[in-house]
Amino acid sequence: MKLTPRTHVLHGNINVRMRESVLTLLDVQPGETVLDCGCGLGYFLLKLKESGAKLHGIDVSPESVAFVREHITQDAHVGSAEQIPYPDNTFDKIMFCEVIEHVEDDAKVLREIRRVLKPGGRVVITTPSLKGFRAHSKLKQLGHHHGGEFHFRDGYMPEDLSKKLSDNGYRVLEVKQAIFLLSELIMELTKVVFLARRKRFEAQSELLDAAKTFPYKALRAALAVLIPLCRVEDAVMIPLWKRGHALIISAEKIG
Repeated sequence: MKLTPRTHVLHGNINVRMRESVLTLLDVQPGETVLDCGCGLGYFLLKLKESGAKLHGIDVSPESVAFVREHITQDAHVGSAEQIPYPDNTFDKIMFCEVIEHVEDDAKVLREIRRVLKPGGRVVITTPSLKGFRAHSKLKQLGHHHGGEFHFRDGYMPEDLSKKLSDNGYRVLEVKQAIFLLSELIMELTKVVFLARRKRFEAQSELLDAAKTFPYKALRAALAVLIPLCRVEDAVMIPLWKRGHALIISAEKIG
């Protein structure tokens, strides 16, 4: 069966679904060359498959890369943000989603992304925001103390990540937040259920097995109702409170 966004395993992941505005900010045009740096199972690449862009992905997980190569694009490779396996000035657009909090030297990684961006190229970054209601809760931090999902930092304040981008050769274009309270609580519940079955989470490829379980199938069905509710909550509450679990920033390379 042909893989589509609706049949992709991450269609049942509220964290990914509530960050789909990444694609709007990226504004991919036909003929552009796009990299998903830390692509995981490639949900956002799959959403771009009909865009007419040349799609590339890198991830540290060989299993995730194999899935992307089989179902989405052959231009997927094992690699890390610290040393992106492409020449200078290769990409028009780069997605860097839920990765920067996992790297020790974030400034070095931002400079490496800048290296492979074309002049004027755009990067869209998502990472946990320290302005989320449950940014410092024990459940939010569950699973991030060791293994592939280890966090070197819990997240960023919007102004801090904006300054770090400016200090490393970018012009910040837009700063927004997503995932208010309901979707954040659903995320935490999902994490508890997943980690009850295993000790740690190493890579998105582990969700391929989890997707066969009853709890996952039940959540996926429930999200058909919950996602629209959560998006309404985001649209109403985030402008009022200026808070959200996810920080989303777009920036362009200067020079």
